[in-house]
Amino acid sequence: MAHVNYIDWHITPFRAERWFEIWRPALDRALAFGADASFVTRNIDDRQHFRQVSIWEDRDDFERYWASDEIAILREKVLNYYAKPLLPNWHSLTADADPSSPSSDGTPVAETASAGE
Repeated sequence: MAHVNYIDWHITPFRAERWFEIWRPALDRALAFGADASFVTRNIDDRQHFRQVSIWEDRDDFERYWASDEIAILREKVLNYYAKPLLPNWHSLTADADPSSPSSDGTPVAETASAGE
């Protein structure tokens, strides 16, 4: 079962670009520690709010990543760029879309979507 971790970053005003520049390598490091995916989204209405999402098969891999020297150094570098506290949150992946599943009329969803193009 996949575990979805997310961290909400509330960045201090006027520091978002600098925070992202420093923190960006942490996304790639998550993959090196075993994450299946790692990305950051930015809130459209609140430009200071970022959400880091990573997907893990084993939560212990995240714990190794988060406690690693590399990530500890990056967290220290961005310490003055965000509002505290910083709490990793966990969700379990419950369902995902299946493009081959039939729509209400029996046509596969992928065919229905491409027909409207």
